[in-house]
Amino acid sequence: MNVMIGNRRGWLLPLTEEQEGRRSAHILVVDDEPLLRALLAEALRDHGFMVTEAANADEALTYYRSDAQIDLVFTDVRMPGTHNGLALARTLHVDNEFLPIVVSSGYLGDERVDDIFKFISKPYQLDAAVALVFSSLGIERRGRS
Repeated sequence: MNVMIGNRRGWLLPLTEEQEGRRSAHILVVDDEPLLRALLAEALRDHGFMVTEAANADEALTYYRSDAQIDLVFTDVRMPGTHNGLALARTLHVDNEFLPIVVSSGYLGDERVDDIFKFISKPYQLDAAVALVFSSLGIERRGRS
């Protein structure tokens, strides 16, 4: 099975089965709620993903711009800081239109989530969030469900 993983520059790289075993997708989870962020991060790690956590959009943007290899961003909308999650998503999309971005919120107010992003409403089931990550990356979910 070949898996397509996006890189920061926007190219899609097919991975061989041998490479799959050596590199898991790197997910950036951005949420100001520490418990929810930690629960999602742990669930993703349990499925073999590398996960980096950020407490707000500013921290996430700084990490992303450090040339970190990020394959997907999962962000909350409402967070303290200079930018909210939608501003982060839009900024990252301009930088790399191939980067999958999942946006989550319990309340959007007047905000609108662009159709180019996947959306999951809070509160969400961890299994549904993990499934959305797999489908957003275009990879088959294996192992524990």
